[in-house]
Order: sequence, then structure tokens, then C-alpha cells
Amino acid sequence: MADEISLHTETSHAVSLASSVSGSKHGLPADLLQDISRRLAFISIVVIVLSISNVVVTELTQTMGSRAFRYGMLALGVGVSAVVLYLSRSGRVAPARLLDVGSGYEVAVALMVSQTIISEFGIRPAFTWSTVAVWVLIYPIIVPNTIGRTAVASIAAAATEPFMVLVYAAAGSITMPAFGLFARSLWPNVVAVVLALAINRSIYQLGQKLSKARALGSYQLTEELGAGGMGEVWKAKHRLLARSAAVKLIHPEVLSAGDDNLHEVLLTRFEREAQATAALRSPHTVELYDFGVARDGSLYYVMELLDGLDLTTLVQRYGTQPPGRVASILRQACHSLHEAHAGGLIHRDIKPGNIFLCRYGADLDFVKVLDFGLVRQTTAGAGDGQLTRAGSMMGTPAFMAPEMAMADPDAIDGRADIYCLGCVGYWLLAGELVFPRSNPMAMIVGHVNEEPPSISSRINGTVPPKLEDIIMACLRKDPKKRPQSARALSKMLEAIEAEEPWTDEQAAQWWQEHTERETGK
Repeated sequence: MADEISLHTETSHAVSLASSVSGSKHGLPADLLQDISRRLAFISIVVIVLSISNVVVTELTQTMGSRAFRYGMLALGVGVSAVVLYLSRSGRVAPARLLDVGSGYEVAVALMVSQTIISEFGIRPAFTWSTVAVWVLIYPIIVPNTIGRTAVASIAAAATEPFMVLVYAAAGSITMPAFGLFARSLWPNVVAVVLALAINRSIYQLGQKLSKARALGSYQLTEELGAGGMGEVWKAKHRLLARSAAVKLIHPEVLSAGDDNLHEVLLTRFEREAQATAALRSPHTVELYDFGVARDGSLYYVMELLDGLDLTTLVQRYGTQPPGRVASILRQACHSLHEAHAGGLIHRDIKPGNIFLCRYGADLDFVKVLDFGLVRQTTAGAGDGQLTRAGSMMGTPAFMAPEMAMADPDAIDGRADIYCLGCVGYWLLAGELVFPRSNPMAMIVGHVNEEPPSISSRINGTVPPKLEDIIMACLRKDPKKRPQSARALSKMLEAIEAEEPWTDEQAAQWWQEHTERETGK
């Protein structure tokens, strides 16, 4: 299912959203982050107790070895653990920072244990589990972390044992074993790392699922509808109302994928999309209900759940569309864009995936324009300069106006959306992109420098000349030579609809066949 939603928001809500997300850049569920201090405190206390117990037992059993060394390692282990205990209980270190401290602590404890084992007992027998392997396995269960950090810490901790073997062998304290025997003795460490990563991944994903299931206010997530680079779209149900909705989640990893400036830009874009879409009242613009931040740091917004399919799926699944239907789809999209442009908003990402064809109440073939995530305010004082700086190119290469490709925000107005809508019309009629190239940059170069081939040259059938002329006019490089507004384009398309009608009966028949094909009835 494509992205859709609706919303009512206030400035105070946006401020609280910003502060909430800024504290969840680590990518872990907030519940887990808040519990990190208690978990680290627990494990440091356990290490202190075990360190002291080990020395006591060794003294009572009169085990051979250096007493000074044992007490030195005891002091070091207790000292490091005491520092971690203090940091975890003092509240002076943020939970995300505590996780980094914990990763270092895992490696430090493994190093101390490895040194004790090698100095007092030498190389252990093949395929026997050492204290280090057990530590590597248990630690991520108690203090889970992101997959990447867990992998680094677990591998480093497991490597402390062979490292100490090499150190003591180089010093002449032990004899370096044959490679095969050495490798077999370390095999349990490898197994421990693999198991630790698998277990940590399960715990991490379970925490995220639990957070999603309970953290979206009045909405319960019930079914994943789609996923992409930015996040996921879920079907959701209001806890009190019978109304279903779609929830778009933007992963916290996306917000922390760059520096703090990028994080703030993405956050502001998210808030702007919600606020801009909420201000639009066209029935052909997707309706938003709410937005906020989940406990795991994911940004989310709640939108109306639509019954239908986007135009990408329409063409890929059912082929090119009749001219009258194409004119109807484009005209309805113009209704949404006209209101947005009149309010000083440019969509900037009009493409088949962002135009949804649906059954809407008693209406069939009803168009909804989705995803105003790249919307830009053109009115003075909008404060958008930092979000769309010169040199930052926004949009989708296959459906990008030439002026958008030049990455100059000040040169872009509503006529850029007209160009993108022309690309959509081309796609619906020809079943191909205007410039089908092997890579995005080649597509962009085509939009900037090359004249598009006629639709008639791409298909076996014929396209009404007037409709083809309108589409090709939308694709002119010079914005002044395109239809100058969404309303003007709409009026042109109305004339096409009169000559090439797409009737209610045709729509009803198509949707009936579509439903039967999808359900198998």
C-alpha cells in the first residue's frame, strides 16, 4: 500500500516532537534505552561479586599461581566495574552513551578474564568453552545493543583470548601451540559470537515490535502494508473508533544516518509534510489524522486508509490505460495541486507511486495525491531556505522537471509539478518512462538536455492527438511554454474527457474485474 494520511497539529505538538526524537537517535526502542542503566548496574555488580568470589575460592583451595597477580586483577576488575556502576546509577550519562560505555566494558572484562586464564592455566583444550565465550554469549542478552555495535563488541571481546595467547607466547611465558590445535581451542568463541548476534537481533526486533504495537497513541498496528528506505506503512485500527487508518513510520536510523544538521532537516521536513497536508482540503489530497513520535524514536503520521492501488502498480499490473481514463486521472490530480499551488505549496515529487486510484465511498476511479514530504513553501517568510538549499536536489529522477535537476530552489514553482504530472501521463499512456535510462543521473541529464520522444512513437496503438499535445506541452523544458497552472491544465483535460469519455459503467466494470482477479472469485 502506498503512503497516505491526515492530521491536525499545533506548534506545541511540533516542539515536543522535536525534543522527543532528538533523544532517540540510537535506533533502539526507548523502553530499552531507559532500562540500560539498570541492566549495566546489575551486570557490573555481578562482575564485582564474581571477581571477589574467584579470589576467595582460589585462596581457600590454595590454587597455584601468583597471588600478587590475582589481587592485581581483582583490583582492576572491581575498579572498572565500580566506574561503570557509578556511571549507570548517577544519571549523568545519557542511555545511548551508556550503551557505548557498556560495549567498552564488555571488551575490558573479556580482556581481564583472558589474561587471567592464559597466565594461570595456559591454552585450554580444544572445543571447551571458556569463561570468555560464556561472557560473549551472555552479555548481549542482558544488555542488547544495535546489531552493528553488538557485532563489533562481541568480536573484540572474543578476540581477547587469542590476543593474550600471542602476547604470552611472544614473552616466552607459554609455548605457542600448533595452528590447528589453537584454532580448535578458539572455536567456542566463534560460536559464542554467532549465537550472541542471533539472540541480540531477536531481542532487538522484539523490542521494536512491542514498541510499535503499543506506542502510537490511540492506534494499534495490525498489518504491514509496505516498506522502503525511509520506513514502513502499516494498517492500523483506532482503539475506540471503528475507523481503520494507515500509519507511516520513519525509522529513527534514517534520522541518525548523518550529522545533527541532517537530523534536524529531516525532522523539519517531516513536520512540514504533516502541517502542509493538514492544511489542504481538496478531496483529492490524502487526509491526515495525526502525527507524532513512537517510543522507539520512529516518526509517524496517521492517514486515511485507501482502497485501491497507485499508478505504478496500475500500469505494471494492467498495462497502458485508455486515453479518457488518463485524462480523468490527471484532471483529478490537478484539483489537488491547484489548491496546493494557490497556498504557495509545491509538491516536487509527483510520480505514479504518489498518485493513488481508489474506490472512495460510492465513487470509483477516485484519485488521491499522496506524500507531500518534499513540499516547499514558496510564500515569503516560509523559512524554507535551510531545507532546500542550492545544490540539494529533491524529487525522483524519472519524474523530475529540468529546473528541479538544476538544484536551485528559487527557480522552482508550481509549473515543476505540471512537468512531473506530464511524466505521469506519459507513463500511463506509453507504459514507459519518458527517459528510460540505466541510472538516475542519465535520466536527469535526459530531462535537462533532451527532447522527449512522442508517445505515439512508443506504442503500437494511437493516442488522441489533442491529449498527446497536452502531455508533450507539460514536458517542455521552458516552464513558460507549459500550461501555466494546474487549473489551466485541468480545463484542457476536461475537453479530452468530453471527446474520449471514461464512463461510470467502464469504471465499474474495470473495478469488478480487478476485484475478481485479486480475490480469485
